Amino acid sequence: MSQLVKTDTDLLDIATRIAMSALTPVQKGKEQKPAVDASTINNLLTYIQSRKSIKELLAYILRQTGRGEIDRNTSKLLLSALKDLKENEEDINKALELLGYVKWIYETLDGLEIDVTQLKGVDNFQKLVNELVKRM
Repeated sequence: MSQLVKTDTDLLDIATRIAMSALTPVQKGKEQKPAVDASTINNLLTYIQSRKSIKELLAYILRQTGRGEIDRNTSKLLLSALKDLKENEEDINKALELLGYVKWIYETLDGLEIDVTQLKGVDNFQKLVNELVKRM
């Protein structure tokens, strides 16, 4: 991510893909639920806020994936976005910003009860905003 992220828009685009993946419905027991629970998204943000370590965050994501709290696709997107960040203040702030955007987008789509499977072709933040404007 650190090599590719040039603007906040890049972070918003990455966050959009992560949030949409996390909200993709999966079968859990007898019902369909988001691949990643809202509390898990919040826990990622809380973790980096308190620990201030990219490496520990990566380990936490791996742990949560192994426990089934984060699905493999969302995990892959998170790990890809964070793996090249360094243990410095600038990159930790980028991780905080990214996870904050993921939380906002997740909560927006969840709160508006948007079925992300109906958002085919939405792969960046601007396309998401355009789709939401049509649906409101």
